[in-house]
Amino acid sequence: MRLAPWALLAAALLNHTPVFGQASSARQMSLGGAGVASAKAQNSAFVNPALAQRARGSDRIEITAPVVTVVGADESNLRQGVENLQDSIDALQAGLGGANEASLRSDVAAELSSLAGGEVFADAGVGASFVLPRGPISLGLTWRSFVDLRGLTSIDPADFTTINNTVNPLDLDQLSSEVLVPSVRVDEIGFTFATDFSFFGLPSSAGVTPKFQSVESRLYSVSVSQADQSDILSGLGDGGTRRDDILNVDLGVAVDLSPRLRAGIATSNLLKHTFEAPAISGVAFAYELEPLTTAGLAYGQDGWMVTADLDLNSTSRFEGLGGSRFLRLGGELSLGTPLAMRGLPGHPHLSDVEGAPNDAVVIRAGFLTDLDSTQQDLWSLGIAFPTYLQAPLEFTLAVGGEAFGAGLQFGWSI
Repeated sequence: MRLAPWALLAAALLNHTPVFGQASSARQMSLGGAGVASAKAQNSAFVNPALAQRARGSDRIEITAPVVTVVGADESNLRQGVENLQDSIDALQAGLGGANEASLRSDVAAELSSLAGGEVFADAGVGASFVLPRGPISLGLTWRSFVDLRGLTSIDPADFTTINNTVNPLDLDQLSSEVLVPSVRVDEIGFTFATDFSFFGLPSSAGVTPKFQSVESRLYSVSVSQADQSDILSGLGDGGTRRDDILNVDLGVAVDLSPRLRAGIATSNLLKHTFEAPAISGVAFAYELEPLTTAGLAYGQDGWMVTADLDLNSTSRFEGLGGSRFLRLGGELSLGTPLAMRGLPGHPHLSDVEGAPNDAVVIRAGFLTDLDSTQQDLWSLGIAFPTYLQAPLEFTLAVGGEAFGAGLQFGWSI
């Protein structure tokens, strides 16, 4: 039998409604996740609600529907490790009593030891947003749903005794070491309000997104000697679940330091909440929605832009597992008609020179690194191109050493 850690992600998608990952849009994902100072108004509520006001002079309605993102990583090569263990178990079961029995027992013990500390990351999701810019106040409505899950090993020392002493082949199919799969699904609906203010004479905006969140926590386990894709798919659907309904809020500020340079700062999930999943054999993983504050800069002119975001604090998401603090870098280049990029989108002094938002091909690239070294680096590449619907189609791919991600979205300015 075979364990496929990528099936953890598939299981989440099959056993729940579609979900939205940690990136707020395909565009943001292609910029390495950066967006606090550079997000478009249509995606603003996901990353910095103050930027909803950046479409204030256009009288356009900004819509994104849908946005879909998927990211997964198996940097410890857990899938291959479990496959190797199961191959070694098969060989030992066939070789009990043979001349190579001692060597085969040693191989199984070594493969089991190598699984210690193995971990798989996966998150994915879907969302939509609607922003109505109207003079001094912009309004927005957002919905998103995302799943966040881990697969990690729990090695039982008693299994080594079984491996070294059993004469019954069936015992090797009943090892107690497990792959634990804590997961959480978060559904949220937010209402965004953004307005202008002056910061030492600089055009600025502030925004707030009160939101309702429904959090579903789950924990499932499967034996390393029996794990396969069907086990994980059925188990995640049948495992115990805890659901919590809460209120939370996001805040953001953006300041145009010049027509081409913008600074932003945003805090998501201002109210910290901890959610306990059902325990298995005394083991439980709490999921934490923690405040995350991120600062960003963006500079753009004549059809190109560069941007950077830095998390000012670490968040762990699953309590007891490693925390992460990210640096995100990205850039984009408009090919042909400037895509509202002579300066930064929505700057009040540049509305007369902005190009049409739906008629240019745009290429993007980005880089994301975890300063806490918990998750591996990701490189991203994206493209946006016009469609006959007058809604740019945006697509992104992200890759790392043992990671892969993708994003897709439609966005309208009407």
